[in-house]
Amino acid sequence: MHDLPSLRCANCGTPLAAPANDAPGVICPVCELFNSLSDLSPESDLTLEALESRLGDLIAQGRASGIPLDDIVHTLRDELEFTAELASRGRDLCVQIIDLGPRVGQPTRHSSRDDSLMLRGRTAGG
Repeated sequence: MHDLPSLRCANCGTPLAAPANDAPGVICPVCELFNSLSDLSPESDLTLEALESRLGDLIAQGRASGIPLDDIVHTLRDELEFTAELASRGRDLCVQIIDLGPRVGQPTRHSSRDDSLMLRGRTAGG
């Protein structure tokens, strides 16, 4: 047995037992992904705040690199759907973004700043 701290599947995050003997890795009992020892890492101390920050930084980097916004949305939808299904095992889930049309009831603002970069109280550029 390898003397490793708590390990998690690189795909779904399921806790894994250390591989027996000198096995090169372990198969996840949930998603059936083979996790090689080189891919397994001890449980990290990633916080929700750090996750949000890193996701935001990665999305901003994608936009700056010219990845089409529709492609970013599609990728995020797929990942959200996968994570939601992991959180609700045995359920089939579909993540859907619904276009509710233009916002109404908000006064027209005139500013020198590009208002298209302000979305739901967040600046899309930083």
